[in-house]
Amino acid sequence: MQDWEISVWGVRGSAPVPSKEFMEYGGNTSCFSVKRENHVIIFDMGTGLTRLGRELIKQKIMRFDVLLSHLHIDHLLGLFSFQPLFCPGIEMHIYGRIGLEEDIRKLLSPPWYPLGLEDFSAKIHFHEIEPEKSFPLGEFLVSTIKGNHPNGSILYRLDSDGKGFVYALDCECDRETFLQLSEFAYGSDLMVWDSYFIEKDFKKGWGHSTWKQGIEIAQEANIGRVLIAHYHSEYTDIFLREQENIACKDKICIFSKEGMTLRI
Repeated sequence: MQDWEISVWGVRGSAPVPSKEFMEYGGNTSCFSVKRENHVIIFDMGTGLTRLGRELIKQKIMRFDVLLSHLHIDHLLGLFSFQPLFCPGIEMHIYGRIGLEEDIRKLLSPPWYPLGLEDFSAKIHFHEIEPEKSFPLGEFLVSTIKGNHPNGSILYRLDSDGKGFVYALDCECDRETFLQLSEFAYGSDLMVWDSYFIEKDFKKGWGHSTWKQGIEIAQEANIGRVLIAHYHSEYTDIFLREQENIACKDKICIFSKEGMTLRI
C-alpha cells in the first residue's frame, strides 16, 4: 500500500506574521500538500506556497493539482511568488468555486500585479466545482462539502488505498456543521482542522473554530488524528506552546508546524 506524505507549508490565518515570535510554529498563511508517489495535491495557496514551489522545482514535479478552500486573500498570497508559474512544461490544475478563473485573473493583473496569467510559461487550467460534488483526481476520489464561512468555503476529502484525508479550514463549527462534518470525515486517517480561535476568543459569525471542537469531531467521527492549523495571527509561539500542552494530552491531536511531514 502506497504511503501518503502530508506536508505543512503554512499554518496562519488572516495574515502572515514574519516575526521571530512566530517562527517555531510558522508565520506563513495556509498551504498544505499531499503527495502519493509523484502525484502532488496542494491545499490552498497562502504564503507557504512560496517554499513549496521551490521544492516542486527541485523535485522536478511537472504536474500538480490545487484544491482551493475559498478566495480570501490569505489563501492566495503565495501565487505572487510561486516560481513554477515561470517554468515551461509545468502544468497546474486549480479547483475551486464557481467564478474561480475570472476572480484569479482579476487578482493577477495590473494594478495589483505587473503580469497576467497569459504571461506565465506554465500552463494553468481552472476547474470550477460546487460543494457536495465528488470527482476523481488520479488515484484519488475527491469529495466536497460546503464550509460555514463568510462568502463560503469548500471542505475536501481525499480517499484512496483504503485511506482518508480531510481538509477543513475556514469553517465555523455550529451544531449543524458538527453533524455534517462528523459524517463527511468519518473514519478518515487525518483531518486538518481550523483552530483560528481558542474558546475564550471565539467570535460567532467569523467562520472559524477551536482546537477543542476539532478534537470533539475526531472523537465522534473515529478520525485517526487531527492536525490543528490556521492559527490566529496574534497567537505567538509561547502562547501556542501553552495551548499545545493542554490540547495534546489527547493523543489524536497534533499542532502543525511549518516543515512538518506526516504519513498515513
